[in-house]
Amino acid sequence: MKDVSFYLIHNNSEDRIHLRKKIMKIAINLNIDLSEIYKQRKTITINSYLKSKFIIIKIKILRIFYNLKHKNEFTFDFYFFLFKKLIKLNKSITQLLFKDKNEILKIYNHTKIESFVTKKHIKAWKNFLKSKKEIMIIFEDDAVCKKDTEKRLRELLIKLKNIEFDNIFVDLAGGYKLDEVIPSNKFLNSEDELIFVKGLYTNTACSYLINRNLVKKLYYEYTKSKLNNSLPIDHLINKLGLQITRNIKISSIHFYDPIFTHGSFKGNIKSWQIY
Repeated sequence: MKDVSFYLIHNNSEDRIHLRKKIMKIAINLNIDLSEIYKQRKTITINSYLKSKFIIIKIKILRIFYNLKHKNEFTFDFYFFLFKKLIKLNKSITQLLFKDKNEILKIYNHTKIESFVTKKHIKAWKNFLKSKKEIMIIFEDDAVCKKDTEKRLRELLIKLKNIEFDNIFVDLAGGYKLDEVIPSNKFLNSEDELIFVKGLYTNTACSYLINRNLVKKLYYEYTKSKLNNSLPIDHLINKLGLQITRNIKISSIHFYDPIFTHGSFKGNIKSWQIY
């Protein structure tokens, strides 16, 4: 499959070597080029305690703002969702104001690591656009293969050749229930195991497929604001998708049973967030 590239994002953690090897084996079996992106800063420093609090609060507000904007639908469930988010934000900020320096450092580290991961995804997009490939698949190293993963991924890539699309995004590992991340009026139809959605809606961005045309548009939109680096990659993809869908048509595909399991989300492996 010469028009497809794999990008494997990780930080060289030894406890996930076996997971990375399975992704590499699939790449070999499907004759797909694979690139690894793993370099990142090893130390995180806080220059100002108060500044760190401000950065954390800013990121929390940005996440919730784009979360709500992305899921905007005028239903009872949405307003209930909005109410819960605002209560959670208020509680979170209040608690944050009274945390000691060590706790702030831990939260700040968490947000910075998320930023590092986001930048790795962006680097993968940038490298892909330098190639002549048409489809990229990104994996974080908590993407867990199932017994039928290779077979289903091969079938998906063949099926995509017969689907007409200009801008396509396929969520391969799931995470949250779909009705928690996709407005009810955006579901189009389903075919076998595939669920077609109007617009760009990712789940947890543990593993996703995206075509060249859409990568180009997302990357261009990303370069418009430095604030984009503050968002986790799943929030960022949804935010960028929201901005570019004003002018172009995007389709997303999700699965009733995802091809991969999001390991750290499902508890199969230890999340980097609790190291």
